[in-house]
Amino acid sequence: MSKLFDDASLAMIPSAYKDGKLYSIRPTDGSGDFTFSRGSNLAATRVDVNGLIEKGRENLLLQSNQFDTTWFTNAGGSVTSGQSGYDGSNDAWLLSSTTGSQYASLRQTIATSGVTTASFYAKANTLNFIVVSVNGNAATYQWFDLANGVVGTNLYGNEIDASIESVGNGWYRCSLTFSDNNIVSARAYPVGADNTFTTTSGSIYIQDAQLEQGLVATDYIETGTSAAQSGILEDMPRLDYSGGASCPSLLLEPQRSNLVTQSEYFGAWDIVRANSVANSSVSPDGTSNAYKLEANVTGLNGSWFRKILSSFSGNYEFSVFAKAGTTDFLQLRVDGTGGVIFDLSDGTIKSEENAVGSVLDYGNGWYRCSIQLTASSSTALLIIVGNENMSTSVWRSTNGDSAYIYGAQLESGSYPTSYIPTYGTSQTRTHDVCKITGSNATDIIDNPSMTLFAEWTTDTSNPSTKIMGIIRDNDGSFYNNFIAFTERGDLKAAIEVRAGGSLQSFISSNPLTNGNHKAAVVMAENNVKLFVDGVLIVSDTSATIPNDLDEIYLAGYPDSTARYGTKKSFLYFPTALTDSECIALTTL
Repeated sequence: MSKLFDDASLAMIPSAYKDGKLYSIRPTDGSGDFTFSRGSNLAATRVDVNGLIEKGRENLLLQSNQFDTTWFTNAGGSVTSGQSGYDGSNDAWLLSSTTGSQYASLRQTIATSGVTTASFYAKANTLNFIVVSVNGNAATYQWFDLANGVVGTNLYGNEIDASIESVGNGWYRCSLTFSDNNIVSARAYPVGADNTFTTTSGSIYIQDAQLEQGLVATDYIETGTSAAQSGILEDMPRLDYSGGASCPSLLLEPQRSNLVTQSEYFGAWDIVRANSVANSSVSPDGTSNAYKLEANVTGLNGSWFRKILSSFSGNYEFSVFAKAGTTDFLQLRVDGTGGVIFDLSDGTIKSEENAVGSVLDYGNGWYRCSIQLTASSSTALLIIVGNENMSTSVWRSTNGDSAYIYGAQLESGSYPTSYIPTYGTSQTRTHDVCKITGSNATDIIDNPSMTLFAEWTTDTSNPSTKIMGIIRDNDGSFYNNFIAFTERGDLKAAIEVRAGGSLQSFISSNPLTNGNHKAAVVMAENNVKLFVDGVLIVSDTSATIPNDLDEIYLAGYPDSTARYGTKKSFLYFPTALTDSECIALTTL
């Protein structure tokens, strides 16, 4: 195997990457690195090495710890730099009410919308309270007691949640979550008592402000003259560790949209005969932003979250992450179409009605529950909590039945894709494009004989994976001359060759089973062979191999509709390997 690896002119094993780039380990001069683009910031996710869903994150505040720049003080407020901070630095600030004005404050004007969380690190000085405020069409003011580390009064009651977390040495991180379709400012007030704006001169310490989309404050991101981001961003390759994998796979997906406008803030859904509690459990993304749904009735028709959408029709996937509470049973339903009941004690399906269910284990008791259905004129999504007597036609609950949920998604398609978070509007994750073009590609594929090797994971519930493609794009139509290596919708590994617009060869394997697979395709003039899992499957001795190929794609064609799947490795050899070499290369 090591000698065969040395013979490869291109080798991609997912390991190193940066924004816009996926590194290949061969060649070593960088000419075999793949350019990567997706173009939809903050809409993509992956499962990271810790088994948690990783999102893109952004601090929307400018100069997040330079409070004498884009910030301004109001009504006698002032700021003084160089104070001892929570992190051992001298980067904290003294926020003072110098005249004892009732509304002395520090403010920044912003323009955003949706579910946002504002946070400041703060410490008492001569005053013991901070008021954190977010203002828009509505406003909310939240008091935090810095002497005792407790959440105080909220004025106007427009908040979703508020929390205070000790970070040591008298410092606290104070967070306020709010939703508005026109947020215009974030503010901090130094005050002396709960539920009042002080008229007493005094000060508190502050540091590291953040405003971000979502229900909780995440790790602080420093900003300068522009907003700053972290995590999975628009052109970041997604090295995914789903299923507890010790080594990642490259996740490549087609374009999809989450039509649910509030995927995590279930307080914006209709809540029927139930109580809901925000930020009540640690979700699959590792933060305490899961919702609790609790029945407050006993009997028929249960308790549910309901989201009314405009009419939609066709093939759809509706999914949500769920975890058992005091009951194990949860139903996902599209009103007027069908539903599936899930048993959250073991991640199984209890019953189905006009829909097909699937379950994926995300660890720590969490399951991603999905239903596949064909809708004709449906308008509402339902998440129903019930008991063991619940059926798809009769929804039964007992007062106190509860379950935890996170991350609802409705997407057009026949299988669920990775989670797309939304915070007030629907979001689209555009398709992943991973390619080598130009002279870098032609230098690699300048030989009419070649061997392609790939290792990937088959999911029999979500078939049709584009493994890779080599195309000629300089003639204006990449469909005329290409080599496509795929796992088809019928679960067969296949190779398709076209030259001059005509089909030259199409050969395929038997249907594959769930799990890991290795395949190699050997091509030379008038000879195409397919090896799968250590076996020569079939050969074709009549194919004409296209020439002047100039682009290499992981995931097949450069379009936005095909299922792409996950890739564990890819090798390109500029020669036709022998049968024995291919059998050794593909044996599991």
